[in-house]
Amino acid sequence: MIAALAHLLAGRSPRERGLLALLVLLALPVAFVGLVALPLIDARAAARADLETAQAENLWYRARQSQIAALPVAGEPGPAAHPAPIGPGGIEGRLIDAGLRPAVRLLQNAPGGAVSIELGAVPFDALMAWLDQAAPMGYAIGTLGLTRAGPGLVDAALTLEPLP
Repeated sequence: MIAALAHLLAGRSPRERGLLALLVLLALPVAFVGLVALPLIDARAAARADLETAQAENLWYRARQSQIAALPVAGEPGPAAHPAPIGPGGIEGRLIDAGLRPAVRLLQNAPGGAVSIELGAVPFDALMAWLDQAAPMGYAIGTLGLTRAGPGLVDAALTLEPLP
């Protein structure tokens, strides 16, 4: 092989041999840079970016350790799903807080731990805001009847049943 290369170069003029040598001296470094060095530099930059992402995720995970520890464990019973019903006295206190106590016509216990309530001429939006608080009181709305009592006012008859 070397003999064939020497024979090929011997047939060339000194100027052609110099140009071929210059081509080899320039082409090899350019080929090395383009085919080896640049892909390695790009791979290193990508690896560095992946490392920074992994470190950021690790910091996020460590910051959430208290939240992760508070998660329920499979197979273990969790905390009570619903609060205990607060009873007619507690409901009356919530009606007073909402400003609906003057409209109460009836507030009494019903069978099965339920509570029956009748309200007269109460603002509809105030009643709906109060009913949104039924679950935190330990109750679900069993029945609800509304009758128009005037512009923006309703008469309401409802039953609150204890949450299961």
